[in-house]
Amino acid sequence: MNEQVYRRVLRRETHRPRTVAAIIVAVALIALAAAGAWLAVDRAARRGAVAGIDALSDPRIATAVGIVAGALALALILHALLPGRIRRRALSRDRLALLIDDRVVANGVADAVARACDVPRTRVSALVERRRVTVRVTPTSGVPTDEAMVRTAAEAALANARIPLDVAVRVNEKGAIA
Repeated sequence: MNEQVYRRVLRRETHRPRTVAAIIVAVALIALAAAGAWLAVDRAARRGAVAGIDALSDPRIATAVGIVAGALALALILHALLPGRIRRRALSRDRLALLIDDRVVANGVADAVARACDVPRTRVSALVERRRVTVRVTPTSGVPTDEAMVRTAAEAALANARIPLDVAVRVNEKGAIA
């Protein structure tokens, strides 16, 4: 396989499809266009539509219909505008394409930091965001943990896996009792 195929497949696996939202919008537009064409041609249907609009003169019904239509429109707009990224990392080499879940990356970084800083694994957490990893360490009470050592261990784990992310470190001031 060549690089273009890898790129296309990895992009497909790291982003959510917009197919459902596109189908919903297309069906709604087709239904509105068909209804408009029908009303433009058929006079009896036009009189029935006017009578239907008179039924919406009740403020409670009109408010309910407006709220439902607004909520549906807002959901579709948010679905279209918000990032559709799935929390995975795509890595490709000469003859290999890898898809790694962000939780796996976070656990690997947290394990490396726990080993390097001699802190129990339960006191180290890592959160992988789009462009950085945030590592939080709660040291054992009375035993200081060097922030530079935490950063070095996290950066080494990421460099070993060839994952280009920035590292943010937070060492809690209050330690936990051993």
